[in-house]
Amino acid sequence: MQLQSLVPGTLAICLLVSVVVLAGCSSPDLPQGTGSVQIISSPPGAEIYLDHEYRGITPGNVTDVLAGTHILELKKDRYEPWSGSFMVTKGSTGTLPVTLVSIPTTLPVTFTTARQPAATTDLPQIHIDGYWTYPPSAGTGNPVPLLVHVDGFNVGDADAREVTVSGNLYYQGRQICWNTIYLGTLKVGGHVTKDTMVSCTLPSGLNMPDLTIRFENVVVNP
Repeated sequence: MQLQSLVPGTLAICLLVSVVVLAGCSSPDLPQGTGSVQIISSPPGAEIYLDHEYRGITPGNVTDVLAGTHILELKKDRYEPWSGSFMVTKGSTGTLPVTLVSIPTTLPVTFTTARQPAATTDLPQIHIDGYWTYPPSAGTGNPVPLLVHVDGFNVGDADAREVTVSGNLYYQGRQICWNTIYLGTLKVGGHVTKDTMVSCTLPSGLNMPDLTIRFENVVVNP
């Protein structure tokens, strides 16, 4: 069994450090034409998605995997999503260790200019509200396209330009997908509405109230 990263940069380097080639370990208990793989993440507690289907939490043993190439995804709150491919040989068992990369903590609002404001009251103040819903054309497969509606208001004392916000979707307290939404310029007292699509891999059996959205990490150029 071999694992190949689908993501560039730092994640690919972490993957190369932690890869274990899985081959030559046969198990007589596996159904014919399938294999088994033990998924281990550092840190543990990541959601396992095999070919976009939810298969539990790390560390976890995924059995009855058909021989051939498969897509593995690991997702954990406050860590970068990890994605890679691996090949299963019939009758084989093995272990796939993955090192997750943490997302740096950011302030709710970040000003990109080094200049300090002359007065603390002359600042934009951005309030974000919105919701998610299934679009009329949504199918039944995974990942699922979701429509995210955002309303942005500037209730401060200064104009704001290049406003962005992260629309983060949570299931049972764990972030499973997100999208950065560009709101553009918001003048004092201004309001902007934005609709955008987010592609999200949802756990099986999910009901609409189980999935919540939070608008976080607002970034403003004053």
